[in-house]
Amino acid sequence: MATRARNPRGEGRRLREDILDAATRLLAGDDDAAPVSLRAVAKEVGIAPQSMYLHFGDKTELISAVIERRFAELMRACELAVAKEAGTSAKLRAFCTAYCLWGLQNPGHYRLLFESTATSQAGMTYEGSPGADVFDRFLALVKESARDDAFKKAVLLWIAMHGIVSLRLSKPGFPWPRMNELIDDFLRPLVQRPR
Repeated sequence: MATRARNPRGEGRRLREDILDAATRLLAGDDDAAPVSLRAVAKEVGIAPQSMYLHFGDKTELISAVIERRFAELMRACELAVAKEAGTSAKLRAFCTAYCLWGLQNPGHYRLLFESTATSQAGMTYEGSPGADVFDRFLALVKESARDDAFKKAVLLWIAMHGIVSLRLSKPGFPWPRMNELIDDFLRPLVQRPR
């Protein structure tokens, strides 16, 4: 284990961030069979395992912090994309595109958030979770474009977006149509207002 230089007095917050960064890297790995341990994170940071407990009470608390951080990054990416657009349909399309791009650019973290049991193992339920914040923002955009059955339409769109990300990650050799075309095709029937 490489020994880490101690932070100057009063900079313990930096160690917490280093621990989060290390756990984030380890949790982004492709090896689902090897769960991340506090000992592995401590080794990655270059500190004694006991030092972990100064910042995180247990592994669940650490993984929860990583999950919250990654959902916040996903939300920021989606919000930045939405902020660049005018009009409800363009904003919804921008959110969908940003969601898919974030997932494709962060495959390990996408799997952590949406394809692993980490959130439930961390004791997170849907209500009040960082994932619910992302979905609620998405639902608000769907409601602006399609007033009827908005929740059901948001769920269908999420299923479609998840399919785009998950299948492209697991089947990269398949001749996929362009992502933006797929998103447009999914959006068109779901957000058309009744005449």
